[in-house]
Amino acid sequence: MDEVIWIEVLARHQREVAARQRVGYPEIAIGRAYDNDIVLDDPHVAPHHLRLRLDDDGYWIAQDLGSLNGTWVDGVRREHIRLDNATTLLIGQTGIRLRSSAYPVPPEQPLLRAKPDWWLALACMVALLGLVVLQLWLNETGETKLIAYLTPPLELAVVAAGWAALWSVLSRTFAGRARYSRHLLIASVGLLALVAYEPLAQIGAFALSLPALAAYDFIALWLVLAAACFAHLLAISHARPALKAVLTLLLAGLGISIHFLSISDVRSRTNQPTTALLQSLEPPVLRLTTPQPQNAFFAVAAGLKKALDESRAQEPEDED
Repeated sequence: MDEVIWIEVLARHQREVAARQRVGYPEIAIGRAYDNDIVLDDPHVAPHHLRLRLDDDGYWIAQDLGSLNGTWVDGVRREHIRLDNATTLLIGQTGIRLRSSAYPVPPEQPLLRAKPDWWLALACMVALLGLVVLQLWLNETGETKLIAYLTPPLELAVVAAGWAALWSVLSRTFAGRARYSRHLLIASVGLLALVAYEPLAQIGAFALSLPALAAYDFIALWLVLAAACFAHLLAISHARPALKAVLTLLLAGLGISIHFLSISDVRSRTNQPTTALLQSLEPPVLRLTTPQPQNAFFAVAAGLKKALDESRAQEPEDED
């Protein structure tokens, strides 16, 4: 036999080649037993599962040897298959592919060396800690104490470093590279978005007369968390981005639903109003909505007074 044949054993997901073996004889035995030419470590493969042979016309033929789980091609169980360079056989949970020595391979790809994201991650961390210190200073109403300005930034820094370390371990486990700087950058950006959202939501709620922007800030928290998890998953691997996006959106939806039900339960038990209220007032110059006319304001107040007077005039009901 003049032509050299390569047998490729594919990984579980049938996307990557787990092993290649060069063969130069007209018949190849494949199975789990050690007397085969190619031995597979797959419990769903028979001891003597498959035989490849070269027929008189020069074609390779795959013959199933009566295995329990069979040999499959494109979802169809087959006993006798003529092979070419495009045929992939599935035996058990293992893919088998034949490649001739003349099989064309694509040209080499340029080697892109990923640069660490340390500088960008550190810049985001500095911006995050600076924003936290600025908010503490703006909300300061008493005597300034150094510990009050050190504790919150240090806590956020520890949270970001620990969160990034957790994802780095997962990245090292499943992708072979830790990429700690990338995960630290993602964590820093997520925390920066959360810290910046609170004052911006307060200003927006006041300016637009939409207190729900501040009252339901937990929605932004869950959305940012989902976006950060999606970015971490992509940093580990770019495979299946649609599935990862769906999973993170489901996580956000579940968290928002549970959080909303919890808040509604607390409000119902404490007789708090279900409508959102502004927690603080901002300078009038930030107001963007048209002020309510004076007559309309007093008309609403008069209506409330009338309803209170009528309620006050009613006799209390006996609880017997």
